[in-house]
Amino acid sequence: MPTTIRRLAWFVGIWAASVLALGVVAYAIRFALKP
Repeated sequence: MPTTIRRLAWFVGIWAASVLALGVVAYAIRFALKP
């Protein structure tokens, strides 16, 4: 049971990190394109 919870926590952590990174990249591109 703890292994499943740990695996789920890893999945959620990686998903959140990827979403956050994507948002930061999108914001940086939008800020760079704005004159």
